[in-house]
Amino acid sequence: MDTAHPLTDPERQFLGCLMWLSADQARRLLTGMRADDLADPMAAFVLQLAIELIADDHPPAPVALFVHAVRTGRATGEHRQHRLGGWLRETYSDVTPALAGWLKTVVLENAWRRALTTHAQRLIQAAESSPAEIVRDLADDTAAEELWTRYRDALGRNAGIPSLDAHRGKAA
Repeated sequence: MDTAHPLTDPERQFLGCLMWLSADQARRLLTGMRADDLADPMAAFVLQLAIELIADDHPPAPVALFVHAVRTGRATGEHRQHRLGGWLRETYSDVTPALAGWLKTVVLENAWRRALTTHAQRLIQAAESSPAEIVRDLADDTAAEELWTRYRDALGRNAGIPSLDAHRGKAA
C-alpha cells in the first residue's frame, strides 16, 4: 500500500515532473529508465504508460496517460479509472519540473539499493541450504551492477546536481 504523500515521494515527484515535459524532453529524461525501477506498483504502471506514449512521440501529459490506459484496456471499470485519475491529478500538481533530472538519480539510487537488498537476501537464503552451484550462480547476479551503471550515468548527465550521498554527508 502506498502511504507516502505525493509531495515527499521521489517516484511520484519524478513522474509529476515527467508529465510536464514534451515527448522529446521526456525521452531524454527516461534514457536508462525502466518501469520496474519504481517500487510503487501504481508508479511503475504509470511509467510504463509514459514509456509507451513517448515511443509513439506523444507527451506524457496526465490526460494522455489516462486515455492510453483506458484505450489499451489497462484501466477498465469506473473504480480503476477513478483511482488512476485521482493518482495522476495528485502526482501532477505541486511539482518542480526543473528537479526532474535530480529526481531521476534519486529514483535510480533507490532502485539500486533495493536490488542490493534483494540480492543479499537471496544469497543469505541460498548460502544456508542450496547446492554450491546455485550459490555461485547467485553470486554472479548482475542486476544490481547494471542499476549502479544506470544510476552513475544519470549522475553524469546531471553534473552539478548533488547525489543523495552528498546530502547524507558522504562522498558521492
